[in-house]
Amino acid sequence: MTRNMIIPAPSVTSSASRSADFRADIEGLRGIAILLVVLFHCNVPGFLGGFVGVDVFFVLSGFLITGILVHEVQTTSRLSLLEFYARRARRLLPAFAVTLIVTLFIGTLILTPQELNLASHAARSASLHMSNIFFDKSTGDYFSPNVQSNPLLHTWSLAVEEQFYLFWPVLILLSARWWRSTNALFTLLAGLTLISLGIGIGFTLKGGTFAFYELPARAWEFGIGGLAWFLSRKKLHAFARWGSAIGWLGFLAILGTAHVLSAMSAASFPGWIALIPTLGTAAILIAGTEFPHRGIGMLLTSSPLQRLGTLSYSWYLWHWPFLVFGAALLPDLSLPGKLAVAAISLAVAALCHHYIEQPIRFYQGLVKRPALSVGLAAAVMALSLGSALLSMNFAEDLANEPRMRAITAATQTTNKVLTEQDCYPSLESPDVRQCDFGNEAAGVQIILFGDSHAMQWFNPLKQIADLNGWKLTTVVKPSCPAFDIRPSTFQPQDMGRLETYNAACTQWRANALALIQNLHPTLVLLGNATSHLGQKYENLLASPSQPSLDELRNGVRQTLHALQGHHVAVMRDVPYFPYSVTTCLARSVRRDQDPQTACNADQSIVLNPAVYDSELAGAHKLSHVHFIDMTDLICQMGTCKPVQGDTIVYRDTDHLTVAFADQLMAGLTTALQTILVTYPASS
Repeated sequence: MTRNMIIPAPSVTSSASRSADFRADIEGLRGIAILLVVLFHCNVPGFLGGFVGVDVFFVLSGFLITGILVHEVQTTSRLSLLEFYARRARRLLPAFAVTLIVTLFIGTLILTPQELNLASHAARSASLHMSNIFFDKSTGDYFSPNVQSNPLLHTWSLAVEEQFYLFWPVLILLSARWWRSTNALFTLLAGLTLISLGIGIGFTLKGGTFAFYELPARAWEFGIGGLAWFLSRKKLHAFARWGSAIGWLGFLAILGTAHVLSAMSAASFPGWIALIPTLGTAAILIAGTEFPHRGIGMLLTSSPLQRLGTLSYSWYLWHWPFLVFGAALLPDLSLPGKLAVAAISLAVAALCHHYIEQPIRFYQGLVKRPALSVGLAAAVMALSLGSALLSMNFAEDLANEPRMRAITAATQTTNKVLTEQDCYPSLESPDVRQCDFGNEAAGVQIILFGDSHAMQWFNPLKQIADLNGWKLTTVVKPSCPAFDIRPSTFQPQDMGRLETYNAACTQWRANALALIQNLHPTLVLLGNATSHLGQKYENLLASPSQPSLDELRNGVRQTLHALQGHHVAVMRDVPYFPYSVTTCLARSVRRDQDPQTACNADQSIVLNPAVYDSELAGAHKLSHVHFIDMTDLICQMGTCKPVQGDTIVYRDTDHLTVAFADQLMAGLTTALQTILVTYPASS
C-alpha cells in the first residue's frame, strides 16, 4: 500500500511525510489535471475541453479512497468512519473555508448586487457541500444570468466529491461486515459503477444539467478509480511488457479528449465520451503501480508536474475566483492577461498550501483527536454558512442603495402579464399558447409571433391596441424564433438540451403557423432574436448550432411563404451587446464612473447590417411583407447608449426594458398605422 493511498484528489502530500512508497506519478497526474482545468478556464486554444481534468480528479479520488478504506479493513479488521472524516475535514475544509470567505469579501467590494447575490447563494450551498445541486437547479432557467460570472461555480465538483465521501465508506464498511470478501466488494463496486454510468448516459441523452452536476450520474467515475485500484493489486503479468504503452495511451486519451472537446460540444458530455479520459486515467494508474517511473511516469515525475500536483487542490480553489474578478475589473482581459491572473492565483495557492493546508492537516493536537477535528469542521462549516448569509444581506442592501435601485429594477423587468396568464410554453414543450387582449369584436387583430424578442414588444403593443380598440393575440415561445431557423441563443450549460429544444421549437412553429392560418388576423407581427448571429462574444460563443446568414435568409423565406395570404410586419432585431448592460451600469456605479461613457457601444459592434440584409433578402418580392426598423430610436449618431434620459435601455445583453419599450410606443404606432392604412381590416 502506497503512502498516496490515503489522500483523495485533488490533493497534496507533504514532503516531510513522503516515504519510499510515495507514487510520484499520481502527484504528477494531479498536476496534469489541474493544468488542463486552468487552461480551459483561461480559454486557451487547443484546451477548450480541459474541463476533463475534473474527471481525472474524480477517478483519482475513487482510486485513492478505495485504497485507504480497503487497506484499513484488511489490516485492522475494522473501519473507523470518525478517523476517516476527521482526515477529510483537516485536509479539505480549512483551505476551502478561507477561499470562500475571502471570495465573498472581495465580491462585496467589486461585484454588482446581482452577481454578489448569486455568489452568496452559491456560497451558502457550498458551505453545506451542495453547490452542485444549486448550479444544477439554477442554470435551467432560460432567463437566468450566466453562471460563468459566479466566482464559486467551480465548487460544484468539490461538492460531488464530498457527497461521494459520505456514502462510499459506509458501503465498504457494510460490505466488509456482511461478506468479508474483496471479491464481493469488487462486484458491488462494478455493479454500482455500471448503474451510475447508465444514469449518466441516460440523462446526458435526455438533456439538462443533471448528468453534469449530480453525483448519481458522476459516481461511476469514482467507481472507475476504485475498480482500477482492485485491478492494480492483481499481478497482470501478461500485460507487464505493455505497461509503458498502456500508460502513454491513457495519457493521450486524456489530452486528446481535452483537445477535441469544447464547452459547446459538451452537449454530449459527460455521457459515454467521459469514458475516454476516465479509462485513460485508470490505465495510467494501473500501469504505474508496478513501474511508476517508467513510460509516462517519466513525464509525470518531472519536477514541474510534481510541484503543480502538490498545489493542485489550492490552485483549484483559487484560480476561478481570480479569473472571475479579473474579468470584472478588466472586461477586455486578453489571453496573456488571463494567464497572468492564473499565475498570480498559483502564487496565492502556494501561500495557502504552506500556511493553512499543511499546518492544520498535520497538527498533532487534531491528528490525535479525531472527534475534535470533526467538531472544528462543523464550526468551520457554520462560519462559512454565516459568511454566506451576511453576504446575501449585504447584496440586498447594496441593490437598494439610491444609485442602484433603477439598475436593480431593470434587471428584474419582465412581461408580467404574459407570465401570470401562462401565455407561453416551456422550452421543451411544442404546445402553442394563445392569449387574447383588447377588444374581442375589433375589426383589427394583430398577432404577435416569435421568441422573447417578440415578447419585449408586448407592452407597447397592448397599449396601442387598447388605445385604438384593436385586438392583440400573442403566439410566443422563449428562444424559439418565428423564422424557420434553429434556436441558438443558449449558453454553454444549456447546450445539452439544444437537440430537445430544437425539436420542440420546430413542432411549435408548425403548430403556431397552423393556428395563425385559422385566426385570419389583420396583421402578423414577427419578432426574432437574430442580431447575435455571426457574433463571437464570450457570452455567446460561436458554435455549429448557430445558423449561418444563408440559413437565416432561407428560414425567413420559409416562414414568410407559410404566411402567404396574411399581411406581415417583421421587427428588425435590437442591437446585441457584448456584455450585460445592467451589469456594466452597476459596475460603473460601484467605481464612480460615468455609465454613459463606460457602457455605451458603437452601433457597428452591436448591430451587424448583414443580418438585416439577409432578412430583407428572404422577403424579396413578397408584397405582403413589411419591415419595421426602430434602430434610430435605440441608437443615435452611430452610438447605442445604455441610458436615455432617466430610462435604462436594456435589462441584459439583448432585451429591452419594459420602461424603454414603452417609450418606443409612438414610433411603433406610426409604423403600424402606416401599414394598416395600406391593408384595411376589410381586406
